Amino acid sequence: MENIIQSPPENVIYTDEVVFDGQTEQGVELDYVLPDYYPEIFKILKCTLTPRIISYSASGDSKLTLDGVVYIKVLYLAEGSSAVHCVDQRYTYSKTVDIGRKLPSTPTISLALKPDYCNCRAVSSRRIDVRGAVSCKIKAVCPTKYVLPALPEDIQIRTSEITCCGETLTAEKQITVREEIETGASGIGFIVQSDAVAKITDLRVIADKAVIKGTVTLNALYGVHNPESSGCTDMERMSADIPVSVILDVNGITDSHLCLPEITIMNLELAPKTEGGIISCEMLVQCRIRAQREEKIVIPTDMYSTRYESNFATSSLKIGENPRVLSQQLSLRSSLSCDSGDIRSVWDCRSELGNLICRVKSDRELTLSGQICWQAVGMTADNSPYFIEKQEPFEQTVPAADLTAETAVDFGAAVTDTGFSIRPDGSLDLTAQLDFSGNLRNITPVEAISAVTIYEDKPKERSDEYALRIYYSCGSLDCWSVAKRYNTTVEAIMRENEIEDEKAPLSGMILIPTV
Repeated sequence: MENIIQSPPENVIYTDEVVFDGQTEQGVELDYVLPDYYPEIFKILKCTLTPRIISYSASGDSKLTLDGVVYIKVLYLAEGSSAVHCVDQRYTYSKTVDIGRKLPSTPTISLALKPDYCNCRAVSSRRIDVRGAVSCKIKAVCPTKYVLPALPEDIQIRTSEITCCGETLTAEKQITVREEIETGASGIGFIVQSDAVAKITDLRVIADKAVIKGTVTLNALYGVHNPESSGCTDMERMSADIPVSVILDVNGITDSHLCLPEITIMNLELAPKTEGGIISCEMLVQCRIRAQREEKIVIPTDMYSTRYESNFATSSLKIGENPRVLSQQLSLRSSLSCDSGDIRSVWDCRSELGNLICRVKSDRELTLSGQICWQAVGMTADNSPYFIEKQEPFEQTVPAADLTAETAVDFGAAVTDTGFSIRPDGSLDLTAQLDFSGNLRNITPVEAISAVTIYEDKPKERSDEYALRIYYSCGSLDCWSVAKRYNTTVEAIMRENEIEDEKAPLSGMILIPTV
């Protein structure tokens, strides 16, 4: 007769399970005819696609729905003029992604968007055809728990005490921030390009609530309105710090939790006002927090019965420690040149990161690699506007500590500033400053007992001819290994041989009592 034991839970291991890690692509098409008040196209300077997410939701039937928008911007010149004209359009779409499995709980979803390619051509002097694609990398993580079974008291159990993370507490909220930014310009024709970088400035935990405060640094390049032309012959750069604060309800959070707050810019829209030099800013900001507390759990790893034959099954677990926060400033350098002439002035330069990968290089180093796209816009020596860019791979070493092959790295990197200098030969030297932030978590693989089978119809043979055995050890076994081999208990061996440390290797003559 078999007795399979699966008792009520005694220990619970909490883990974060990645239920989806992939990406989705969206094609972008635009056939645009210029209004009558726009001048005819002579030369297209640049066409850019900027993808954003307006909203997303995950349903219990393994579906993830994304509502996105792609901002299409085309800069062009009219014949015989150096004034820059701009076409601004929006391309909205909705996308459904099949996760492929039923979600065990509400997931935490991370999104990373990027333009894949963009082709723009003038079909005629008044018609533009844009073809391109954007992609969104999606990672969905669900909190899960593994219940360790309670084992019967009449068997011998070997356990291991492990430090791990307790239950993950999460909360998030999306807020809309609106600001009127005064630039000081006499008038603004259009926004050429913009970006926003968020930074946490304060975090407080009060009575099951987390208060997150931060600053969003907004940078934009705009064309200065020229009353004598429908285009812009000059451009200026604007920067503003916009405060953000939010209160999140997090049931059970305390000061003893390690808190990992995030502020993410989901959507950003800038609308210039021609009169007064004011830019209206509307941002959709997502604030999120993850809180974890270190716990110690006892995991059964081996067992046997001194009375009956027995067997057990195990589950392979990967137990994570509390994450360690890593923050580093990195620097990248490159150069740019303009095919249409020597560079005389720079209105703005910027850089964007893409296809980022972070791996463990050694026990003290991480490797951050990816692509960086350098961009510059300004005037050449012959007073012609230019818009140049270059994409190239990069690899940077990030110092860290206590890394292993099993260390999990959750990271992010953003460009905080791009500087330039003009060389005597008319090219540019560029420098990008990066903020790298990472949460490092060492993972311990463990085989834990998940079920025990006791064969009560197969009692173990006992001998009444002796009460002790003598065993000579060369130091390769400990008390548990000897006790299991000779069907006795660890306590009996330690008591008979006056051993204090049950994990110490045994050496010499060992007395093994019969139980």
